[in-house]
Amino acid sequence: MNPITHFLISWNTTALAGAAKRDRMLITLGGLLPDIDALGIIVDVVSPSEDAWRYYHEYHHQLTHNITTAVVGSIAVLLMAKKKLFTALVFFGVFNLHLLCDLVGARGPRAGDIWTVPYLVPFSSMNLSWQDQWPLNGWQNFAITIIMFVVVFIIAWKKGFSPLELFSAKADKLFVQTVNKYKHKL
Repeated sequence: MNPITHFLISWNTTALAGAAKRDRMLITLGGLLPDIDALGIIVDVVSPSEDAWRYYHEYHHQLTHNITTAVVGSIAVLLMAKKKLFTALVFFGVFNLHLLCDLVGARGPRAGDIWTVPYLVPFSSMNLSWQDQWPLNGWQNFAITIIMFVVVFIIAWKKGFSPLELFSAKADKLFVQTVNKYKHKL
């Protein structure tokens, strides 16, 4: 799945779980952390070579899509969070949800372009995969993203905050006010 979908799934999960703002931020990062290994794409774009997308293909889903990163991240969150155990457990959950979403919906554009997840690294070199993985640009991923946006609007309406809170209190307030302004017209 794309990072926007991972972000929305993670933030919606933490908002629905009732976490405090700081803990929502930490948990949301848990849903994005596995994709830190995709940053090789920056090298590929800045210094293109004959082997296009080399670093992205070589390292994405290889370095941080695993149980080790999930546990280390959860321990770090345990040390930083307000509701420590709750936040660490939800962080661990959304991290693994990210991996599950990738297993289900991250196939490349060509037939047989299955992305695998090396979940047990460094304890095992076995890769998890699913042969029926739908394409990254498949209708299923678009549908999930749209549903996640709808959930954002519902949370803004019912709880009074949105994912924009992670970037700007002012933008979050304006978004929530706008949602509330139009909910009365429904």
